[in-house]
Amino acid sequence: MIEIAGLVVAGVTALGTLVQAFNTSRAKNRRVSRASLKKAEKRARAPLKVGAKRVAEVIDRELLETLQHEIEIRHRKLIEAFRSNDVSERERERQVEAARRQICRFLEQVLKFNADRLPTKRLKDLWVSNRCGN
Repeated sequence: MIEIAGLVVAGVTALGTLVQAFNTSRAKNRRVSRASLKKAEKRARAPLKVGAKRVAEVIDRELLETLQHEIEIRHRKLIEAFRSNDVSERERERQVEAARRQICRFLEQVLKFNADRLPTKRLKDLWVSNRCGN
């Protein structure tokens, strides 16, 4: 179960990387770089150990599997939106917003089952950078 939790945390972190890359590239009037996409893909595939144990302790297996599935779908859609030349900027923005909401949904679940505390600095930073709870 720690493996699933590690993949969920890695997936959420990868989504955060993509959201941040989009915001940075948009500020510079550029597209998200291929290097950023590869970095996020690599991060999503490698389970994270930091935070995984605590997440596995407070969220049951079924919910973790559901969250993992949702995060994988969101990650795939976001990568596709960034790679495709046929996707409008407006659609990319919608996909980024959906990813941001997915990140917040996961973090809200951790808070709900962990006495309103996020167990790691990484998760706390994701909460702040994605404006969760606002």
